[in-house]
Amino acid sequence: MTDQAVDAIELEAMLFARHLSAMPGRSRRRGGVLDQSAYTLLSLLEAAGPLSIPDLVAITGLDTSTLNRQTGAIVRDGRAERIADPDGGLARKFRLTRSGRAALDEERTASRANLAALTAEWTDGERTAFADLLGRLNRTIETRSGRSWPRADD
Repeated sequence: MTDQAVDAIELEAMLFARHLSAMPGRSRRRGGVLDQSAYTLLSLLEAAGPLSIPDLVAITGLDTSTLNRQTGAIVRDGRAERIADPDGGLARKFRLTRSGRAALDEERTASRANLAALTAEWTDGERTAFADLLGRLNRTIETRSGRSWPRADD
């Protein structure tokens, strides 16, 4: 890969992240029901099931104090609840509530609709190729960081 290609990937990845976070339906400020941290945590709880703060640290790489604030907010909003460890461990875990699932579904539907509209002129093959390459990049990042995001297909 040329340095020019790496430069272009870096720029486009930064812009993609910025544009994605600013899309309608992706934050409370833009008409969405969840902020980005809530959307991310609820998606993680949906994918992996009940998780403790140490579990969340291991997956996200965020520090404990940040995750305590973020989980506190989704618990206060009724989107998640603290439960005893279903496996009998000492740590309390967080689980998605019905309200959390509904908010997540609403936010995801809006996000997918926006992405569908943005890629409406693309062929199915182009959408698939983009999804495959983006997934490959994310999995490479996860492998190198040692933090894997749980996926339904894993």
